[in-house]
Amino acid sequence: MAQTASAIGTPVDAIVIGGGIAGCTLAWELASRGVKTLILEQTLIAAESSGRNTGTLLSGPQPEVVEMLDACAAIYQELAAGPVPFEFARIGHLLISEDEQSFDAAAAVAERYRAAGVTMDRISGADLAREYKRIGFNVAGGYHVGRAWTLEPMGATHAFAHAAREAGAKIRTGLRVAQIFSRNGKVEGVLTDQGIIPADLVFIANGLWMSDLLRRTIGDGPLPGLPFTAGRGWLIQLGKLDFELPWIVEELTWPDQEELGRRMSLSGLADVAAQRDDQPAVEAICLNPMRGGDARLGASLQPAFRDLVRNTDMAARIAARTLRMLPGLGSPRVTNVYPGNRPMLSDGLPVAGRTAVEGLYLHGGMGSIGMHAAPATARWLAEAVLSGDGNPQQAWLRPQRFAGWG
Repeated sequence: MAQTASAIGTPVDAIVIGGGIAGCTLAWELASRGVKTLILEQTLIAAESSGRNTGTLLSGPQPEVVEMLDACAAIYQELAAGPVPFEFARIGHLLISEDEQSFDAAAAVAERYRAAGVTMDRISGADLAREYKRIGFNVAGGYHVGRAWTLEPMGATHAFAHAAREAGAKIRTGLRVAQIFSRNGKVEGVLTDQGIIPADLVFIANGLWMSDLLRRTIGDGPLPGLPFTAGRGWLIQLGKLDFELPWIVEELTWPDQEELGRRMSLSGLADVAAQRDDQPAVEAICLNPMRGGDARLGASLQPAFRDLVRNTDMAARIAARTLRMLPGLGSPRVTNVYPGNRPMLSDGLPVAGRTAVEGLYLHGGMGSIGMHAAPATARWLAEAVLSGDGNPQQAWLRPQRFAGWG
């Protein structure tokens, strides 16, 4: 592509918009395949949900989730021994139920896990309380789950950013993309606050800002929107634990991705009037003992609008819920409590694939499983762009599954 007088810098083959886990994994995959790639990030690497999550890679009762998990674990392993440490390790996974009614109901969920290829071994609450006295389990029972990993999310995102640089990619932070522009159905580049950057390939991987850029794809008309919700969750960061915890402890009340997407739906003014964006869709214990000795405690999710902030008692509710079921967690010091927004789509799964504009692709909507999904979906998308039609083989990832994209 010829450089115009108003362009800044040198034209590149591909621009990746967004410096979170979605953008950094994709840039690494592209640059590793010889594509001259530039990441544009409006703030800092991993500034949003990619650096503000529990750092858990967990199985679920959906085959799609397990497929992403297995593929991602293998990709993280490729970088684990590299120059950027991120505490990646396999870990046990314990799903718990507080009362007998929910524990009985969990049997059907356990069968769904098994059908997806995940082992599930039942354990009673009495056995947990007897074998792990220090934690003080006050639950009806649980299941030991196969396939789980832990990592430090900020470090993991930076590990991919570093690997992308080593492969030849460039990263520019503090530079906002205002528009994507196309002509005659083909992408030509992006407009930033410092001018135009031409490119033959553009990837929108900027999380909650994806909808903004779909609207601001100029030249051939805006693209259809996607059913995004800014799922807001809360995390409690704990200091050093004074006991060993051999697993990630998660409550069985957390739904699968499809149900999660359904609960996160927001649409008209009635939802704003009723303050539905401040009503929790899910609250459940999710405790990750980090390899560094501290721990992250969540989790919650409520439908939200990206820039509308309301008061919430969710952090207090998570703390009270944890003390009720895991009273031994009362001793570690709390070092921070914070919210984070997650880009959720209506079916709970990510999106990766081509748009109607030639050379323009999507990679995002990772929701509550971003660290679990992005490395795999980035690899599948890069392979599809460079050797296929731009859509991954996994039809459940493609944007064409949504209205208006067929």
